[in-house]
Amino acid sequence: MKKIILIGLLFLNGVVKGQQDPLYSQYLFNPFIINPAYAGYSKDLNALAAYRLQWAGFEGAPVTMNASGHVALHSNRMGLGLTLLKDNIGSDKTTMIQGSYAYHLLLDNNQRISFGLNAGFVNYSMDYSTLKIDESDPKFQTNISEFKPTVGAGILFSSDRFFIGLSVPKMLKSSTNVDGAQVILYNQHLYAHLAYLFTLSSRLKLKPFVLARAVQGSPVNLDAGVSLHADDSYTLGLFTRSLHTFGFLAKINLGDVLRLGYVFELPTNQSVGMNYTSHEITLGIRMRLLRFHDIAAVTDF
Repeated sequence: MKKIILIGLLFLNGVVKGQQDPLYSQYLFNPFIINPAYAGYSKDLNALAAYRLQWAGFEGAPVTMNASGHVALHSNRMGLGLTLLKDNIGSDKTTMIQGSYAYHLLLDNNQRISFGLNAGFVNYSMDYSTLKIDESDPKFQTNISEFKPTVGAGILFSSDRFFIGLSVPKMLKSSTNVDGAQVILYNQHLYAHLAYLFTLSSRLKLKPFVLARAVQGSPVNLDAGVSLHADDSYTLGLFTRSLHTFGFLAKINLGDVLRLGYVFELPTNQSVGMNYTSHEITLGIRMRLLRFHDIAAVTDF
């Protein structure tokens, strides 16, 4: 009974407040997914595919799939990127395609400031035929499928040791009318990402990080954690999301090209309960495509 009530509230929230950005942890391996200014940052061709199952075993739980890639151009001073995303949560589905452009301004002491823009299209859909509901309820009489333009922007300030990013990946608020009532499809999200890299030895580096997400009508969501990097090939880390969820992350570089990442999250009873764990798998490549690309310059950010 509790599960049915929670699912009902989840669906009702989707109708009243609209669909929001997917909740995922892959920004730990791929900041480009939340900040267009990262396009070309790693001075190579960088691509990643990801699958996330949130709250495994929870009926109607969020499932997110995406693929993204970016490449450095013009002697690593610019970058172009592309993001494809599909996010399902119950009867709500979001499908998006975005292109990104970034410019990297070199400063003293290996510091950089990067500016990024993205643009594309997103489809928000709600198919109530998949739900077991009261068919006479007017809130669930009309399915929704809306194509909307999307634009976003971001900025990064970084060096070999620190990384500070601020972004709004989708700046346009989206809404539609259903039977004369306004339905909010999307509200803008603001992301602030900070990390610092401590060199412990020639083989070990320690990186504490913080990510804040803010959206109108909801409290600020805060991720905080730390990861340990060994031989520039292996990564292990722990993090928490507003103390409501605790997570473990791992990444391994398989040679010079492939990398594999995994994130496990355990919610607490302040979220959906410890029975519904989350899992996120990422598979990425990085390679030198152009003569000025520099694989050795790839940082742990």
